[in-house]
Amino acid sequence: MNANTTAALNLVNVTLEYPDGDSGTLKALDNVNLAVAAGTITSLVGPSGSGKSSLLAVAATLVRATSGHLAINGIDATPLSDQDRTTLRREEVGIIFQQPNLLASLTALEQLIIGEHLRGTAPRAARPRAMEMLDIVGLSDAASRRPHQLSGGQRQRVNIARALMGEPSVLLVDEPTAALDHERSDSIIRLLWSITREFRVATVMVTHDTEFVPLTDAVATMRDGRLSASELIAS
Repeated sequence: MNANTTAALNLVNVTLEYPDGDSGTLKALDNVNLAVAAGTITSLVGPSGSGKSSLLAVAATLVRATSGHLAINGIDATPLSDQDRTTLRREEVGIIFQQPNLLASLTALEQLIIGEHLRGTAPRAARPRAMEMLDIVGLSDAASRRPHQLSGGQRQRVNIARALMGEPSVLLVDEPTAALDHERSDSIIRLLWSITREFRVATVMVTHDTEFVPLTDAVATMRDGRLSASELIAS
C-alpha cells in the first residue's frame, strides 16, 4: 500500500463497482486517491451522482471497495473482517449526516450519552464528556432540550457533538448546511473548521455550497467517479 503516512485518512487507488443490469457494472468510484492530514478540512464538491456519497461510505468503512486500499489513522482497513471494520469505525471515525436523525424522546445531552452506551461506556461516565462536547458546540444551555425545542442549526450542532464523542481521528461530513439558511450555514462551517483544528481530526466535508469552500483548507472535485487532485486554498 503506497499511502501518505502523514495523513490520518488515506484512500489509495480505490475503485467501487456495483452490478448494473444482467451483466454490466456501474463504477461509482474510479481509481480514487485522497489523503487528508490531521487538523485539516477538505471540501468535496461535484454534481449529483458523481460519487461523493460513495467516497464517504468507503472512507467510513460502511462499504468495502472493490479494489484499492483504505487506511485510517495508520490502520489498513482493507484486510479487516467486517467486525474489525465496525470496531475501527466506532473508535476512529465520526460521521455527521445531512439530517441529524435525533431521537425525539431524548434530550440533547441524552443523544450523546446513548451513543457512548453503545460503545460500552456507562451513562454516568459518559455524562462529563457529553457536557463538554455540548459546550464546545455552543449548546451547554440547551442540554435538557429535546429536538422539537431546538432550531435546525442547533440540531446540527448536536449532530456534530455526537460525532465527536468517540474521539475520532477522522470526521466525515455530508452536506451539513443543506437545510440551513446562510447565517446558520456560515456558523456551522466555521464550527467545523474550529473543531478540526482543536481536535486534530482529518475532516472531509461533502458540500454543494461552494460559497463556503474558501473556509476550508483544500477542495477536491468529483465527476463520474473520478477525483481531481486536491487544491490547497487556505493555510
